[in-house]
Amino acid sequence: MKLTIQHFFLGLMIAFTISIVLLSIIMSTIFETFSVPVSLIGQSFVLSVLCSLINLVYRAEKLRFLWQSLIGYLLTVGTIIACGQIFGWYRFGGESQNQMKYILISFAVYSLFYLVTWLIIWRISIRKKTELNEKLNEYKQQQFN
Repeated sequence: MKLTIQHFFLGLMIAFTISIVLLSIIMSTIFETFSVPVSLIGQSFVLSVLCSLINLVYRAEKLRFLWQSLIGYLLTVGTIIACGQIFGWYRFGGESQNQMKYILISFAVYSLFYLVTWLIIWRISIRKKTELNEKLNEYKQQQFN
Protein backbone atom coordinates (compact mmCIF):
# COMPACT_ATOMS: atom_id res chain seq x y z
CA MET A 1 0.00 0.00 0.00
CA LYS A 2 2.82 2.38 0.90
CA LEU A 3 4.50 1.73 -2.44
CA THR A 4 1.22 2.45 -4.26
CA ILE A 5 0.89 5.80 -2.48
CA GLN A 6 4.49 6.63 -3.39
CA HIS A 7 3.80 5.78 -7.04
CA PHE A 8 0.69 7.97 -6.98
CA PHE A 9 2.57 11.00 -5.66
CA LEU A 10 5.52 10.43 -7.98
CA GLY A 11 3.11 10.22 -10.93
CA LEU A 12 1.34 13.36 -9.69
CA MET A 13 4.59 15.32 -9.55
CA ILE A 14 5.65 14.14 -12.99
CA ALA A 15 2.24 14.77 -14.60
CA PHE A 16 1.86 18.21 -13.02
CA THR A 17 5.37 19.26 -14.03
CA ILE A 18 4.87 18.10 -17.61
CA SER A 19 1.49 19.83 -17.86
CA ILE A 20 2.86 23.14 -16.56
CA VAL A 21 5.82 22.98 -18.96
CA LEU A 22 3.50 22.19 -21.89
CA LEU A 23 1.11 24.96 -20.87
CA SER A 24 3.99 27.42 -20.72
CA ILE A 25 5.14 26.41 -24.20
CA ILE A 26 1.60 26.64 -25.59
CA MET A 27 0.92 30.01 -23.95
CA SER A 28 4.18 31.50 -25.18
CA THR A 29 3.80 30.10 -28.70
CA ILE A 30 0.12 30.71 -29.42
CA PHE A 31 -0.71 33.69 -27.24
CA GLU A 32 2.79 35.21 -27.03
CA THR A 33 2.54 35.58 -23.26
CA PHE A 34 4.95 34.19 -20.74
CA SER A 35 2.42 33.61 -18.00
CA VAL A 36 -0.03 30.82 -17.32
CA PRO A 37 -3.44 31.76 -15.90
CA VAL A 38 -4.09 30.49 -12.38
CA SER A 39 -7.26 28.74 -13.57
CA LEU A 40 -5.21 26.62 -15.97
CA ILE A 41 -2.79 25.71 -13.19
CA GLY A 42 -5.71 24.47 -11.08
CA GLN A 43 -7.12 22.55 -14.03
CA SER A 44 -3.71 21.00 -14.67
CA PHE A 45 -3.53 19.89 -11.06
CA VAL A 46 -6.98 18.25 -11.23
CA LEU A 47 -6.04 16.48 -14.46
CA SER A 48 -2.70 15.41 -12.98
CA VAL A 49 -4.44 13.88 -9.96
CA LEU A 50 -6.84 11.96 -12.19
CA CYS A 51 -4.06 10.72 -14.50
CA SER A 52 -1.98 9.65 -11.48
CA LEU A 53 -4.92 7.62 -10.21
CA ILE A 54 -5.38 6.07 -13.65
CA ASN A 55 -1.69 5.16 -13.82
CA LEU A 56 -2.18 2.93 -10.79
CA VAL A 57 -3.72 0.50 -13.32
CA TYR A 58 -0.13 -0.34 -14.23
CA ARG A 59 0.43 -1.52 -10.65
CA ALA A 60 -2.33 -4.13 -10.97
CA GLU A 61 -0.38 -7.37 -11.05
CA LYS A 62 -3.42 -9.44 -11.97
CA LEU A 63 -3.68 -7.76 -15.37
CA ARG A 64 -1.40 -8.55 -18.26
CA PHE A 65 0.67 -5.70 -19.68
CA LEU A 66 -1.51 -5.53 -22.80
CA TRP A 67 -4.70 -5.13 -20.72
CA GLN A 68 -3.02 -2.61 -18.46
CA SER A 69 -1.99 -0.64 -21.53
CA LEU A 70 -5.41 -0.78 -23.18
CA ILE A 71 -7.30 0.17 -20.01
CA GLY A 72 -4.74 2.88 -19.21
CA TYR A 73 -5.03 4.30 -22.73
CA LEU A 74 -8.82 4.42 -22.74
CA LEU A 75 -9.04 5.92 -19.26
CA THR A 76 -6.27 8.44 -19.84
CA VAL A 77 -7.45 9.75 -23.20
CA GLY A 78 -11.09 9.68 -22.07
CA THR A 79 -10.25 11.61 -18.90
CA ILE A 80 -8.20 14.23 -20.73
CA ILE A 81 -10.95 14.80 -23.31
CA ALA A 82 -13.64 14.88 -20.60
CA CYS A 83 -11.63 17.42 -18.61
CA GLY A 84 -11.18 19.43 -21.79
CA GLN A 85 -14.93 19.46 -22.29
CA ILE A 86 -15.65 20.37 -18.67
CA PHE A 87 -12.98 23.07 -18.51
CA GLY A 88 -13.88 24.50 -21.91
CA TRP A 89 -10.58 23.88 -23.67
CA TYR A 90 -12.29 23.16 -26.99
CA ARG A 91 -14.45 26.29 -27.21
CA PHE A 92 -12.05 28.30 -29.37
CA GLY A 93 -14.28 28.52 -32.42
CA GLY A 94 -17.57 28.74 -30.56
CA GLU A 95 -19.35 26.48 -33.03
CA SER A 96 -19.92 22.83 -32.21
CA GLN A 97 -18.26 21.79 -35.50
CA ASN A 98 -15.06 23.58 -34.48
CA GLN A 99 -15.22 22.00 -31.04
CA MET A 100 -15.49 18.54 -32.58
CA LYS A 101 -12.53 19.33 -34.83
CA TYR A 102 -10.44 20.35 -31.80
CA ILE A 103 -11.53 17.24 -29.91
CA LEU A 104 -10.53 14.99 -32.82
CA ILE A 105 -7.17 16.75 -33.20
CA SER A 106 -6.62 16.45 -29.46
CA PHE A 107 -7.55 12.77 -29.56
CA ALA A 108 -4.99 12.17 -32.30
CA VAL A 109 -2.27 14.10 -30.45
CA TYR A 110 -3.02 12.36 -27.12
CA SER A 111 -3.05 8.98 -28.84
CA LEU A 112 0.27 9.66 -30.54
CA PHE A 113 1.84 10.87 -27.30
CA TYR A 114 0.47 7.81 -25.47
CA LEU A 115 1.82 5.48 -28.17
CA VAL A 116 5.31 6.99 -28.01
CA THR A 117 5.29 6.78 -24.21
CA TRP A 118 3.98 3.21 -24.34
CA LEU A 119 6.72 2.18 -26.75
CA ILE A 120 9.37 3.59 -24.43
CA ILE A 121 7.87 1.81 -21.42
CA TRP A 122 7.55 -1.42 -23.42
CA ARG A 123 11.21 -1.31 -24.46
CA ILE A 124 12.29 -0.66 -20.87
CA SER A 125 10.10 -3.54 -19.69
CA ILE A 126 11.61 -5.93 -22.23
CA ARG A 127 15.12 -4.86 -21.30
CA LYS A 128 14.40 -5.41 -17.59
CA LYS A 129 12.93 -8.85 -18.27
CA THR A 130 15.97 -9.80 -20.34
CA GLU A 131 18.32 -8.63 -17.57
CA LEU A 132 16.36 -10.55 -14.94
CA ASN A 133 16.38 -13.70 -17.06
CA GLU A 134 20.13 -13.41 -17.56
CA LYS A 135 20.69 -12.97 -13.82
CA LEU A 136 18.41 -15.92 -13.10
CA ASN A 137 20.32 -18.10 -15.56
CA GLU A 138 23.63 -17.06 -13.97
CA TYR A 139 22.26 -17.87 -10.53
CA LYS A 140 21.04 -21.28 -11.70
CA GLN A 141 24.43 -22.05 -13.24
CA GLN A 142 26.16 -21.09 -9.99
CA GLN A 143 23.82 -23.34 -8.01
CA PHE A 144 24.53 -26.38 -10.18
CA ASN A 145 28.32 -25.87 -10.23
